[in-house]
Amino acid sequence: MDEQEITIDLRDLWNVLQKNIRTIKKVTCGFVAAAVVYLIVVPPTYESVALLRVKQPKGIGSSILESMPMGNAMATKQLMSTYAEILKSRSVVVPVIEATEEANDDGKYPRYEDYLQSRVTTNPFKDTEIMQVTVNAKTAEGAQKANQLLVDGFLSRLTELVRGEQKTTRLFIEERVKSSKQELNDAESKLTQFKKDNKVLSPDNQVKMTADKLTMVDKLRAENQVALEAAKARNLSVSRQLQDNTASVADNNVITALQKQLATLETQRINYLDKYTEKHPKVQEVNKEIAGIRQSLNTEIARIASLETSSTNMVHQGLLADKFKSEAEMKVAQSNLNTISELESKYKEDVQKLSDTEQQYLSLLRDSKVAQEIYVMLAKRLEEAKVAEVAVSTEVQVVDAPTLPEKPVKPKKAMTLVMAFLLGLFGSSGYVIARELMNRTIKTSEDVSTYLGLPVLGQVPSGESLSEAQETENLSIWQKIWRAVWKK
Repeated sequence: MDEQEITIDLRDLWNVLQKNIRTIKKVTCGFVAAAVVYLIVVPPTYESVALLRVKQPKGIGSSILESMPMGNAMATKQLMSTYAEILKSRSVVVPVIEATEEANDDGKYPRYEDYLQSRVTTNPFKDTEIMQVTVNAKTAEGAQKANQLLVDGFLSRLTELVRGEQKTTRLFIEERVKSSKQELNDAESKLTQFKKDNKVLSPDNQVKMTADKLTMVDKLRAENQVALEAAKARNLSVSRQLQDNTASVADNNVITALQKQLATLETQRINYLDKYTEKHPKVQEVNKEIAGIRQSLNTEIARIASLETSSTNMVHQGLLADKFKSEAEMKVAQSNLNTISELESKYKEDVQKLSDTEQQYLSLLRDSKVAQEIYVMLAKRLEEAKVAEVAVSTEVQVVDAPTLPEKPVKPKKAMTLVMAFLLGLFGSSGYVIARELMNRTIKTSEDVSTYLGLPVLGQVPSGESLSEAQETENLSIWQKIWRAVWKK
């Protein structure tokens, strides 16, 4: 059988819609009613926004590429991605969950993954150093509080990562200051008691000279011992953060050569101090040479650190450079201690020439002076360590603090109602049109001829046809012309 061409008249579709207008109204009202129920049942969602500036650090690892627009943009993008992941890490987000969310009956808080996916969003602005942090909550105050805790936790975590080494050094020196203070008090008490028991008012010149030399040796030993222990503590802290998977200072010939030169100059300085004071020209000259070698060593360490790791990973470069510096300091301090031990053995011969009382007095005087020098030195280094810990920058600034939202962002009432109305209107209209088109029943005389192939002998007009004919007779001439044109 030949396929029949199906034509659809827009007037027929309009008639179908008019005939089913009640169904369309009911369905549309149902959709709107469902939207109203949704707006009543679903709690509002408030959104707090904070703006952070992630500055691109300069210094270690700076390369020619960073001065080019593309290279700098790529570095900033990577740095922002790194900081965004730190902000969304468990160590930052989990404390926020525990502080702002309520635990269930089992004492469990919302899952970290679910909270992060539904509540926290980070969005870096293109071609800028600005990153937007957005946090959602059921109340305006809750959203602001959660965002503030998130930003504070992020900055605190960055501080822990960047300042971990300085903190380790400070804690070590603090412990040494406490013990040094106690040692100083004990040494002074013993010396005072000895002078009282033996009625010693002042030692002779030989004892003074020997005491000064031994005090100088002890001071140098104390300085280098503290430097060695501090370098070991700092190296251990850095190695843990680097997971001990990096190169050593001994692997680089240039750094090793500079370290040996520095150790040689330090030995020369100790030998000069055996003969001269700190203000002697030879001592001052060797001090300048030592400062120059240290500067060259730091420059070379920075260069090697930038080659060992990505030029955009500034934190890793800083840790690697600190590892190299601490290893070099350990080697120099150990070399100095060996030289000081040799010098001390020479001074012991002068001590043997003194009487027993003078030797005992010299020992107590030496302990007192050494304890005092160590305490003063440690107190000074403690202040330096505190300043160094505070001075380290995390390269992140809070541009805008978390906002207090004035109105919820979800659900959007007007849009929800409009969408429900449109869905109900177009959905119901499409349904009734589709139902009419799929209805294959015989409706007109043309359908009898088309589908059944039978001749039409006559037809009985329906009530609607009679009413329409009667209505047409009552129309004016202009109305009849308009209807005739419209039907055409």
